[in-house]
Amino acid sequence: MFPKRRTPFGIVLRANLRRQAGPLTALAVAGAIVSVVWDGLYARGPWRDTGWVSIGELCTLSARTVGVGFAVLLAGWQGGSARRDDADWPALTSARSSAVCELMGLASGVLWPSAGYLAAMTAMVFSPFPQEPVGRAPLDTMAVDGAMIAACSCLAYLTGRTVPFRGVPLIAAAAAVVVSVSPYGEPLIAPSLHLRFTYTGDPVPGGGAAGAPAGPPIWLPWSRIGLFTAVAATAVLLSARRWLTSGVLALGLAAGTSLLAMTPETGATGSVLNTRELRCTGHDPTVCLSTAYEDRRRRLERAAALLSRRLGGAAPTHYLLTEDSRQSCRGTKGSGSPWTIGVSPRAEASIQNLAACIVGPALYEPASPEAYALYRWLVQEAPADRPTAQERSAADRLARLSARQRATWIGQYLLAAEHHSRPPAVPDPSGVRLP
Repeated sequence: MFPKRRTPFGIVLRANLRRQAGPLTALAVAGAIVSVVWDGLYARGPWRDTGWVSIGELCTLSARTVGVGFAVLLAGWQGGSARRDDADWPALTSARSSAVCELMGLASGVLWPSAGYLAAMTAMVFSPFPQEPVGRAPLDTMAVDGAMIAACSCLAYLTGRTVPFRGVPLIAAAAAVVVSVSPYGEPLIAPSLHLRFTYTGDPVPGGGAAGAPAGPPIWLPWSRIGLFTAVAATAVLLSARRWLTSGVLALGLAAGTSLLAMTPETGATGSVLNTRELRCTGHDPTVCLSTAYEDRRRRLERAAALLSRRLGGAAPTHYLLTEDSRQSCRGTKGSGSPWTIGVSPRAEASIQNLAACIVGPALYEPASPEAYALYRWLVQEAPADRPTAQERSAADRLARLSARQRATWIGQYLLAAEHHSRPPAVPDPSGVRLP
């Protein structure tokens, strides 16, 4: 029995994978990313959401700093060392294509950082967390980050071969990190590091502003992965001196990037896979909740119905409660116009909180008689502070108005609050003109 001879291709590839500090780079990338994510989760504390929104956001941040930095540093150093050692002769004399030779030279600088990132993401998917993760892992966003690391490695290898000075890889690594986390990386890189849930199901007017952004189109992450792949291929072909093919690919890349930049959907910061379903019930008002908060629906419906009866025709048309909703009470007001109120998941869905949200800052700093009168009418009880004579008089006049007069005045008050102007005085139901 004779031992099986390894092919020259396998020998060369194995030698390139063992070049310099490739395996150590993979371990450094994996360990650094995991430590950054875990430290970030514990720093946010158990009172913060540690679901896949926070985990995915921290994974993206660490990939664009730790992953890209190590990948560019390793690949740039290897490209520069190949040029300094005059290692171009195998590509010029080999029977294989020069592109294949460059790919073998790139193997260590691309595969090891990518393997480290893959190991870190695997640890994130299967590891326990301070709290039970909410949602699903944003694998599409993670795939885009992995493709970005590979593309940055190829560009760094080309840069090292073009400018073979020893300090260039360090400068290139710092520049790549800055670009990847800054707005200058748009639209090829996702435009924001702040990952959010995206919502499907029943439509909500103004839901994106109130805390229920629509999910990005399913083609968006694949387009970004395709663009990163084109960047990597262009860098490899330029390293192999395939000028015509690399030029054509570069023109196609520029056209694709321009088209993506003009597409409105490129501003989406969510994950196609990390979605929540919205379910809306009722009419006048409509209550829309994420499936995670179904147990709060009945209480919110009662408070919203009571508030709508007391507001008359100026009442909000939709109440929204999601993981990302916040206390958001301003919007388009008027009879027949959609008006969505965002309810914070950390606040109690009570008539008092909703009324304070609608009345606005005039209830607190400083409290105006009109704000006091509207709040007291909505909740049918006085605030904790002792009212002044003007506040008692305004509340009494508002209670004695007819339903039509009261709805008209409430609409005027809300319009003034929206424009941050002084609210109108409560009219006297007896017809006497107020000073």
